Amino acid sequence: MSGRNGENGDVGPVPRLVAPDWGGDALVVAGLAVPDRPEVRTVPVEGGPRAVAVSADGTRVYTANHDAGTLSVVDLGAGDLPVLRTVDAGKNPCAVVAGLTGDQVCVAAWAGDQVRVFDKEGLSPVPLPVGAGPCAVAAAPGGQASRVCVVNGTDATVSVVDVSTAGSPTVAATVRVPGATGAIAVAPGGRFAYVASRGEGTADGWVTVLDLDAHGRAVGAPVPVGAEPRALALGPGGDRLCVANYGSASVSVATVDRDTGQVGQPRPVPVGPHPVAVDFAPDGTSVLVVGQTSGTLTAVRVDTLAATRLDTPVGAVPAGVVHGPEGAFAYVSDQATGDLVTVRTAPRKTGEITTGTGSKPVNVAVSPDGTWAYAADSASDKVAVLDPDGRQAGTPLALGAPHQPWDVAIAADRTFACATSPGSSSLLVLAPAHGETLTFDGAVTVTPVALAPGASPYGVAVTPDGRYAVTADSGTATVSLVAPKGGRYTIAAETVDCQQPTGAALSPDGKTLYIADFARTPDNQQGGKIAVLSRTGPGQWRPLAPIDATTGPLSGPHELALSADGLRLCVANYQNGTVSVLQRVTVDDAWAFHTTVTKTPTAMQRPYGLALTSDGLTLYVSNAAGQRATVEVFDISTDPARHQRTITVETGIPIPPGLALSPDGQYLYAAVSKAWMSDDHALGTVYGTELARNDQQMAVVATSPVQPVDRPTGLACRDDGTLYVVNQGRGDEPTREASLAVLTLDGTRLAVRESKTLPLDKARMPYSIAAAADGTAYIADFAGRTVTVLTSGVTPVPVGTPGSSRPWDVAVTDDGAYACASDRAAGAVHCVRLAGDHEVTSLAVGRDPMGVACAPGGARAFVAEHGDDSVTVIALSGAAGVPEVVTTWRHPLIVAPESVSVSADGALLFVTSENNGAFLMLDTTTGTPLFTVPAGRALAGSAPDPHPATPRVCLADADGSAVAMADTTALGLVGPAKAAFDLRQARR
Repeated sequence: MSGRNGENGDVGPVPRLVAPDWGGDALVVAGLAVPDRPEVRTVPVEGGPRAVAVSADGTRVYTANHDAGTLSVVDLGAGDLPVLRTVDAGKNPCAVVAGLTGDQVCVAAWAGDQVRVFDKEGLSPVPLPVGAGPCAVAAAPGGQASRVCVVNGTDATVSVVDVSTAGSPTVAATVRVPGATGAIAVAPGGRFAYVASRGEGTADGWVTVLDLDAHGRAVGAPVPVGAEPRALALGPGGDRLCVANYGSASVSVATVDRDTGQVGQPRPVPVGPHPVAVDFAPDGTSVLVVGQTSGTLTAVRVDTLAATRLDTPVGAVPAGVVHGPEGAFAYVSDQATGDLVTVRTAPRKTGEITTGTGSKPVNVAVSPDGTWAYAADSASDKVAVLDPDGRQAGTPLALGAPHQPWDVAIAADRTFACATSPGSSSLLVLAPAHGETLTFDGAVTVTPVALAPGASPYGVAVTPDGRYAVTADSGTATVSLVAPKGGRYTIAAETVDCQQPTGAALSPDGKTLYIADFARTPDNQQGGKIAVLSRTGPGQWRPLAPIDATTGPLSGPHELALSADGLRLCVANYQNGTVSVLQRVTVDDAWAFHTTVTKTPTAMQRPYGLALTSDGLTLYVSNAAGQRATVEVFDISTDPARHQRTITVETGIPIPPGLALSPDGQYLYAAVSKAWMSDDHALGTVYGTELARNDQQMAVVATSPVQPVDRPTGLACRDDGTLYVVNQGRGDEPTREASLAVLTLDGTRLAVRESKTLPLDKARMPYSIAAAADGTAYIADFAGRTVTVLTSGVTPVPVGTPGSSRPWDVAVTDDGAYACASDRAAGAVHCVRLAGDHEVTSLAVGRDPMGVACAPGGARAFVAEHGDDSVTVIALSGAAGVPEVVTTWRHPLIVAPESVSVSADGALLFVTSENNGAFLMLDTTTGTPLFTVPAGRALAGSAPDPHPATPRVCLADADGSAVAMADTTALGLVGPAKAAFDLRQARR
């Protein structure tokens, strides 16, 4: 192929393929500016063009016109491709070679038993006698070759023509090669020539090596190959030889010693009937073979000799094949139809979508239907939205400060997607409108889910059923299971074992739940209990021995308050106007009565809500005495407790409010319900006060109907900026629905910035609430005798020790059995069983494992070991039924791998490496590198198309501010173009 100026006058190299059209008396020029759609043009020349050659600078093409006995010189540098001249070339010229010393051109005249050597312009011919019937010529590739080898078919000799002095060629040697077939190649550098031949009187094939520096002396004995060798090619590095054995339906592939020229033991590879042409890929890793009578095209890897045959015939009578300059396409000529058939022969970058100036996309996810993709831009707060087919970007999704995405994953049903934000220790849930699915241009709501403080999540994956988004938390040595759609479950009445659950408190470690049971206690009578539940697994609880009324002592217990150290428990006794304080020395000890909190001289009435400072010394108690709702503040560090002050919540109503104290202890909140009223609209108010101000009256924070506080009976602080409000609802007419209101406060923490509600069952009569540090809400259901648990959706699973463990990437098997997380600090992969108690199997792998990917079917996982230049394979159901390492792949091409992904059919592993603009494709069965594909500047994460029929992978190009698309087809038919010529004589 050759080219200088484009056919439209554009300056710049345009690769072109040139070949003779025997029947049409023309030169065919196929422009390959768009390599999968060659633009074919013809140039009339004189009769019977049999061969072509191109000058070293690509400006001239020469055709040997067999029937006319001439040589035509065509100007490839001119837009109209003019024939500059046609000159006499002797009788029946059939072969031509250019790129010789001084830009000379050599033509073999078969019937004249001579060659003619011309200058670059086809002038100054010098005839030179050679052997009988010269039928093929060859010279060293690369230009300025000083020798030409001429195969003389009639007398079975090879003439070595010295052209080192322009205008004065001489025959330096003539070497006999019995049965020479015309298949010949000269090695780079020009020292050795390789000639194919048939044995005399037999079809057995041989290759003879000639040392041109030694006047054509044979190097060793002829090397046996298959029967009837018709074509021969040397790899571009001169270290491989391939021979097409027409008579034995095979090719012979052998190594070549470039210093001695010696050929190693040829290894036969079956390729189908009658191979007639071979051509090495530009990188020398594979060779294409055309089967003439079967129409087959076979690609053979030269390292493994693995053969891949194209399922569809490439022609009726294909005769020649040649690769394009980048090796991603090849071109086959069909003698029967005159078609030029284009074939994909290697993966290649097909395009890219820019993600914005200054952006740094590091990971990408393709939608399950393959029509759009998301890319995480680590340099901003945005997720790019991409259309790979249309190669266009949509409107990016803003996550909002302080979130900056690192990884992104999309649920199989497209009802949500997730992005990690390491800096904010958050998972961002991207959801469509209710009842819709995510699309390229649909509206998206972004909801942050807080992970554990300092979690710093990087990798994320979604389980096949969409139940969990799984994050690799580098800062807390955990793998978090997040329920993006929200999780809830019910602790059954049999487990709770309460008559009338009215209050809840949770231990600091989240493993023990205390439930107050009012138990229909009469006024001023001892009664009720505190149920104690122990968490045995995710969503699983078992009852422990309760705290009975005598131990309390208890009188219709309502809300509970537990100190931060878990050593002090306060119980509001609704029926006798007191608070019981219980203590223990350690968390393993039984609870014992410590003191009773009372108020004098005016006793408390109906104490309902409680709040306790983290040190367990200051207690806030709701009070309904004197026709007003108040909060009484006590110092319980003394015995008896000392009353400090009264804070008014609302006057004119004898309603004890629910209470909540912010985790930092600076703000107190109260919820006042008017549940007894029968109005058919929302009723209720949430109040708040900044305690340091010592205000006597609380301020309104939220009131109905402006905010969703509808008959609120319970209150808890999710964090310093979020309130949970239990709205009890109403079962009698007019009915009101029960809900949990989530109120996000503004900067003053005494006003609502935004709110949302989660439905509750009013038939259960939700009453009071306890909130865990991760946001899980435990709601005591008075009528249902149950506890409703609304999880934060976050379940951290420890996989190591913070500081010595750094989970980085995570992948989920497509059967939903395991999540596999790489651990850069520990040099391990943690396989977390997603069912049951989330059992963790940790496997030692190489240094600094980064990317991890699971193969389709859930059988294997692959790990990119950045520090060891390797990829490890894990069997997820090993010999003992648990995950185990089965092998590690090392290869000179695997260098500092960072990310891996697996094709939809499971056959290919895509590997990106540190600061590398190309990605590597490995065979997932053997680990053999198949292709290195340039696709950007510094590739990071990759995502294959989810459909096996679409061989495409998207790659985040961090330094290129783009997402690249690559077609991963290794061998595939593109289509024919009309061009009646013979690629056996093609030049590129």
